[in-house]
Amino acid sequence: MYSIKMRASKNGKHISGAERIVNKDEIEDVARELIKRALTHENGTPDFINIKIEEIKEDIEYIDHLPIKTIHCKNKEEAREKAREILRNEGIPDKVIDYAYEIIDKGGMRGAAILNLKGERLEPDKERGVRVKNIDTTKELKEKILKEKLGTERTVDAIAIASKVIHLGVIAELCTSDNKSYTTGYVATKRGYFRITNLKKEGESGGRVFFVKNDVNIEDLIDKLENKPFIIK
Repeated sequence: MYSIKMRASKNGKHISGAERIVNKDEIEDVARELIKRALTHENGTPDFINIKIEEIKEDIEYIDHLPIKTIHCKNKEEAREKAREILRNEGIPDKVIDYAYEIIDKGGMRGAAILNLKGERLEPDKERGVRVKNIDTTKELKEKILKEKLGTERTVDAIAIASKVIHLGVIAELCTSDNKSYTTGYVATKRGYFRITNLKKEGESGGRVFFVKNDVNIEDLIDKLENKPFIIK
């Protein structure tokens, strides 16, 4: 199987990215689909699109997706408090949650920030962050999410990231979308993938934070987040 990764930017600023894991005979169609996605993204028309295609040499691990739950909130304040409640239940201190919100509000990172329970940032490049790569979902899971109205196309991408991240030992993930019109965010833990409406206001940028244990082997975790191939079913 092959990994196809798309990254689009304008004036050096990240606009969009996506990834698929496909069979050889699907490469052309999927590459075309990802290019179209880059050219029609709401964050703007890119002046640079990179498509990277490479054969996956190591075994792909298939894992079950996290249970999907939706929490409806009236506004950002209520949504953030609900997200905080879920994170607290995983033992994450309020001061660390506050710092995570600061990072997300600042925006501009292509990848995720990583915080331990002391509130220390562990990712090597604070501007780039850590990108979760070499992931996809099965066609069956995508169809289930859309048919049963468990979420949107964005949910399909996000559930792949969240399921891999939690499987690799991350305590929790807090995320809002880079898409300025998309206000639903999520918290992921071993208990599930919690979609939370109105986790940001329309027009705001997004961000992603991973919460990890203090004794985490950060080099090993980042290597697996970026390089170990997973398909979520």
